[in-house]
Amino acid sequence: MIACIARAAALIGVAALICTACAAPAPTPTPTVTVTAAPTVTPAPTATAMPAATPTVPPTATPVTRNLTIWVAELPDAQAVVASELHRAAQIGDLHVTIVPRDPDGLLISLATDRLLGLPPPDLIWADQEALVGLLADNALAPIGIELPADLLPGLRTLASSNNTLWGAPITAQDMLLLLYQLDRSPPATAADLVAAAQAARTSERAGFVQGWGAARWLAPWFYAAGGAFTTPDGTEPTLDTPAMTTTLTLLRDLYRAAPRNGDSYARGQRLLAQGFAAYAIDGDWAWATYRAISDTFQIGIAPLPSFNGNPARPLIGGSLLMRHRDGQATPEDVTTLITTLYQPEVQLRLSAALGRLPARRELLTDASIQTDPVRAIAAMQVTDAPGLPPTPAVRCAIFGVESYLYSATTGDLSINEAPLRMQREALACLRQFVQP
Repeated sequence: MIACIARAAALIGVAALICTACAAPAPTPTPTVTVTAAPTVTPAPTATAMPAATPTVPPTATPVTRNLTIWVAELPDAQAVVASELHRAAQIGDLHVTIVPRDPDGLLISLATDRLLGLPPPDLIWADQEALVGLLADNALAPIGIELPADLLPGLRTLASSNNTLWGAPITAQDMLLLLYQLDRSPPATAADLVAAAQAARTSERAGFVQGWGAARWLAPWFYAAGGAFTTPDGTEPTLDTPAMTTTLTLLRDLYRAAPRNGDSYARGQRLLAQGFAAYAIDGDWAWATYRAISDTFQIGIAPLPSFNGNPARPLIGGSLLMRHRDGQATPEDVTTLITTLYQPEVQLRLSAALGRLPARRELLTDASIQTDPVRAIAAMQVTDAPGLPPTPAVRCAIFGVESYLYSATTGDLSINEAPLRMQREALACLRQFVQP
């Protein structure tokens, strides 16, 4: 502590001249000079300007790390792969993400349950195109609002869009159907050759051909090759009652003649193929884990689907997408940051290798890591022109109409000439339920 000491200054003036007597006569006295202080002049007060006010500067906001919750609807083996890439992408954009794993089959139920409990929804959702359809039907999504890469596979753009609105960013391509054959066989070049080879291979102990008989996905490659489509180009009306459907059903009935004699289910067909008791099959890239689980010595030939009606077969494309929940907190900037990173070539190729799927970008299909993998290399041969189904009610109703009669038409229980009209009527009845006020 510093003490303040007041100092008083006193002015003391003493003038004294002392003359000492000497022998000489006394001199004239020296005058004493007295200094008189000048009169003090008090200056007039001067107006003092007020100090300028210092503007108040608001404190600089400290950037706050954004916290986003992302639900990932993948099977357990894929959860860690997807979570890792999402965390990496978030770090680049100074985001913090919490990954919540969800069962793909229970995604919609989980959202509905949380809504009833008053829990906040996720900000973003990673799931496939089937989930996208359900989320749109529940009015759970907001437009994704980004520019997709120019080389995005066309079918992926289609399956993510409706009414000129993009509802998700497709990050991987998947669900491609492939022709599988035992190594003592050879891959047929045409559908007619496949029919002949499958029927010739069928014996009392061996099936000639197996697949999913009642699902529209297995009909689609031939249907598109024959010039058909599930809906009008704008995706608003089913178009099933056409000559292309009749032609396609005829092919499926011919293939069915080589099916197992004592059970034709999809699961049984997979077991027969993995154990060497089926000569040919058409199955998807998703099924590889199942085959490996059935037989740890599983080996099979892989080829593109044969041509049909003079045109390449066109299997449907699927995809995993990042979608934005309508009530979530993710901003367009957050979404752009994540998705821009996920579309980087090195990220796309890492996901492709780890998940056994294809990258969403066409320019990456020729990468050596894909071309040296038999499954992905064959899938890449078909994916560029693979159609995607838009998430519209008409498409869903068309699929419903097809699957209402597909199995019975394939087995011969329903006339092939009757089936297309019945499918169309069923699809239109379904669609009327969507458009009712």
